[in-house]
Amino acid sequence: MIEEVHVGTCRPHMNGFVLAKKILRTGYYRMTIESDCSKFVQKCHKCQIHGDLIKVPPTELNAMTSPWPFTAWGMDVIGPIEPAASNKHHFILVAIDYFTMWVEVASYASVTKKVVADFVCNNIICRFGIPESIITDNGANLNNHLMKEMCAQFRITHRNSTAYRPQMNGAVEAANKKIKKIL
Repeated sequence: MIEEVHVGTCRPHMNGFVLAKKILRTGYYRMTIESDCSKFVQKCHKCQIHGDLIKVPPTELNAMTSPWPFTAWGMDVIGPIEPAASNKHHFILVAIDYFTMWVEVASYASVTKKVVADFVCNNIICRFGIPESIITDNGANLNNHLMKEMCAQFRITHRNSTAYRPQMNGAVEAANKKIKKIL
């Protein structure tokens, strides 16, 4: 019963306390329902990967690297998204300014080298001016010859975040998390 309600159609992947209340509301009762639900949620793989990190140890605060608005941007791709949007788009390209936390988002059927270069040109350079730097992860579509040529042409510093450590590009990952919750 716990697995059925936790993974089922009624707001899947809730925490242990909410899961226990939902089971009790359906009419099932067990003396150890709350502890059983908490243990089950702690073992759920999806909850551990996508859940909020509440008990993270405190870390040292770092100075913001962007001295003024629209000089440093972070970029990432969300997707593939299932089911696709009504216009058959499966991917979302996200860019965020590190100073103002302004987010630029566009959806695409596929995120190719050309799409990324056009996104940077149309949604960042043409709207906000030439940035000083762009930070991306190590995705092949975000690190390509078109991007390198465009960055060289406009004298933009293109940096990559550390491999296998998405927290290094934290502002973009936080924006991705919010967008996924909205979806």
